[in-house]
Amino acid sequence: MAQTADATTEARVRLGRATSNLFKLLFGLAVVIAAGATYVAVTDNSPNAAAQPGLFWLLIANLILIASVASVLGFRVYQLVRENRETHGGARLRLRIIFLFSLAAAIPTIIVAGFLAVAINRSVDQWFSTPVTNIVQGGKEAARAAMNDLRLEVEREAKSIHSDIAASTPPPDGSQPPINDLANYMQQRQALRGVFGRVQGFDSSGASLFESADLDGKAPPVKPPTESDWGAARGGSINVREEADGSIRAFFKVPLFNDVFVQASRLIPAPVMERFAQADASNRAFEEAQTRRQALSVVLVLSYVEAAALMLLGTAWLGMTAAARIAMPIGALAGAARAVRDGDLSVRMLSPTHRDEIADLADAFNEMTDRLARQTSALDRGRIDAETRSNFIEAVLAGVEAGVIRVDKALNVEIANTFAQTLLGFLHRPGEAPALGDIAPEFVSATRRAIETGQSVDTSFRRPTDGGTVHLQVRVAPEYQGAGAVITFHDMTRLIMGQRQAAWRDVARRIAHEIRNPLTPIQLSAERLKRRFSSQITSDRETFERCTDTITRQVADIGRMVEEFSGFARMPKPTFGKFNLGDMVQSVAFAQRMATPSIAVTVTGPDELIEILGDERMLAQALTNVVKNSAEAVERALEAGDAKSGMVAIEVFADGDEAQVTVRDNGPGFPVEDRDRLLEPYVTTRKNGVGLGLAIVSRIVEDHGGRIWLGDNEHVARGARVDVRVPLQPNVVEEPVAYAGEGVA
Repeated sequence: MAQTADATTEARVRLGRATSNLFKLLFGLAVVIAAGATYVAVTDNSPNAAAQPGLFWLLIANLILIASVASVLGFRVYQLVRENRETHGGARLRLRIIFLFSLAAAIPTIIVAGFLAVAINRSVDQWFSTPVTNIVQGGKEAARAAMNDLRLEVEREAKSIHSDIAASTPPPDGSQPPINDLANYMQQRQALRGVFGRVQGFDSSGASLFESADLDGKAPPVKPPTESDWGAARGGSINVREEADGSIRAFFKVPLFNDVFVQASRLIPAPVMERFAQADASNRAFEEAQTRRQALSVVLVLSYVEAAALMLLGTAWLGMTAAARIAMPIGALAGAARAVRDGDLSVRMLSPTHRDEIADLADAFNEMTDRLARQTSALDRGRIDAETRSNFIEAVLAGVEAGVIRVDKALNVEIANTFAQTLLGFLHRPGEAPALGDIAPEFVSATRRAIETGQSVDTSFRRPTDGGTVHLQVRVAPEYQGAGAVITFHDMTRLIMGQRQAAWRDVARRIAHEIRNPLTPIQLSAERLKRRFSSQITSDRETFERCTDTITRQVADIGRMVEEFSGFARMPKPTFGKFNLGDMVQSVAFAQRMATPSIAVTVTGPDELIEILGDERMLAQALTNVVKNSAEAVERALEAGDAKSGMVAIEVFADGDEAQVTVRDNGPGFPVEDRDRLLEPYVTTRKNGVGLGLAIVSRIVEDHGGRIWLGDNEHVARGARVDVRVPLQPNVVEEPVAYAGEGVA
C-alpha cells in the first residue's frame, strides 16, 4: 500500500510539473499578444488603426489562448479537488490559499474596471465629438465650394457664347452661317476669355466639324459627348458635368445652325483637385471610423478583459505555487494521519530537506506509526489465534448431528449451529440475538429453570413442523453464575418411529400367529356343520344356515386382516433400480380410474424423463395406497353429499436432486388433531380400517430416504393433501430397522 501511495504521489508531481511548464509557455505568449494589441489600441491617435478587423481577430485569437491558459489552470485546480476528495481533505489548505490569492487579485481588478470603462467611453466620444465632426465636414464643404465656383464659371461662359451666337444677324437668304465663321468665333472667344482649354464642334451624327485646343497644356483630354449630353442639347439645354479625369465639360446646340453642337471643356486646377480629394478621403475615413465605433469599443474592452484575465490567472498560479510550498507538507501529514486512522500503519512521512517544525513533526509521526505497527502486529497474532480456536469450535458444532444453542441470561440466542437452525426452522445471522421464545417457545421453561437452579434439566418435546411433528430430546446445561445456558437437543423422531414400528410388527406377527392357527379349524367346522346337519335340521333351518354363513364370512374377514398383519410384519427390503417415476405414476392413476370410474383421476407433470433410483414395485404400492385412500375418502364425501363431483389430482415433478409426488382430493380431509399419528400402525379414521395403509407407505418412503407429509388441499375448501418426496439418487441406502420375528410361523 505504501508503494501504491508513493507511485500516486510521484505521478501527481510529474503531472504538476508538466502543467506548470505548459502554463508558463501559454501565459507568456498570451501576455505578449495582449500587451502589443493594447499598446496599439491605446496609443494610436486615430480610431482607424484601433478599429481594424485584424486587431480585433488578433485579440479574439489571444482570448482563445487565454482560455487555454485558464483550462490548464482549471485542470490543475480539478486535480487538487480530486486529490482533496481522494485524500479526504488533503488539499483543502492549498485550495483555500488559491482562493484567497484569486480574491485579492479580483477586487482591485473590479475596481479598476469602473475607471477604465469611463476612460474608454470618454476617449471614443472625444474622437467622434461635434467639433471634430464639424472640422471634417467643413473641409469637405470648402473643397466642394471651390469646385462649384469652377463649374459655375464654365456654365456662365457657355451661356454667354450661346446668347452671343443667338443674338447675331443670320444671312439675308435665310441659310445658316458658314461653319468656318463659327470655328473662328469659338477660337477667338477661347483665346480672349481663357476659360476653356478645348472646344469641339460636332454634327448630330457625332462627326467632328472643328476643334481648337490650348497649346499651353491646359487642354483637357479628348472625350466624346455622352448620351446625357446629346439628350440635354437636343432639348435646348446646356449640360455641364464634372469628369473623373479632372475636367469640367459643357455641351449645347449652337443657335442659327441646324445641325451643329459644341463641347467646351477645361481642366480643374491641380491644387483645387488635391484639396477636394483630400477632403473627400478624410470625410470617407471619418464616416468609416464612425461605422467602426462599436468595433473600437469592443477592441478596447477585449484588451482590458484580456489584461484582467491574465492578471487573475497569473495571481491564481502564484497562489497555487505558494500553496504547494506551504501546504504540501501539512497536507501530506494530514493524509498520512488519515491513512493511519483507516488502519494503514505502513505509511511514512518523507523528511523535508530543511530542518524545521514540520521536519520534527514528520519524525515524531514516523516513530509513532512504528510503535503502533508493532503493537497491532501483536494484537493481530492474538486475534488470529482466537479466530482459529473459534473456527475449530464452529466446525465441531457444525459436524455434530445434534442441535446446539447458546443463550444469555435474558434468553436471547447468541450461538446456534447449522443443525439447530435447520431443525427449528430459523436463520441465525452474526450480530443478531433473537429471543428463544420466538424460535422455540417449548425450550423457555426448561431453560429458565436450569439458569435459576444452576442444575441441568433433561426433558423431551413434540414440536409441530411443516413436515410433521418431530420428537426432541433436550438437555439444558446452565453456565457459571447464571450467565446463560447451552441447550443441546436431538431429533428422536425416526428412532421413536422405528421403535414403534418394530413393536407393532412384533405385535402383528404374534397376532397373525395366534389368530391364524384357530381360524382354519373354525372355518372347517362351520362348513362341516353346514354340510352335515343342514339336511337334518327341520325347525328354524334358515337361522342355522345364516349363522354358519356368518361364521364363514367373519372367519374370511379375519383371515384377510391376518394377511395384512402378516404383510406388515414381513415387509421386505427395497431392491433399488432405475425407473421413470412419471410412467409409474401414470400406471397407478390408470388402475385407479378403472377401479373408480366415477372419480376424475388426473396427472400433471413435466414432459421430460424423471429417472430415480428405487424399488419401483414398493413405491408403486405406496402410491397406490395413497391414491386408493384418497378415492375412498372422496366416495364417502359423495355419499354424504358433501361434494357434487369427485376428483383426485396427482402432481409429479423434479426439484433439484429430489422428486416429489403430491396427491390432492376433495374428500373430508385429515383431522387437525394428532394428524401426524396417522402414519403410525393401527391408527385410522375409518370405521372398518385397520390402520396399516399409511404406515406401510411411510415405511416404504423412509426406506428410500424420503419424507411424507399430511396436509390440507389448498385449492378447495375441504380436502386432503399428501406429499411424498424421495431423492433421485440416494447416496447411502440405509438398512431397514431389524425387527424381531420376521415372518409368521
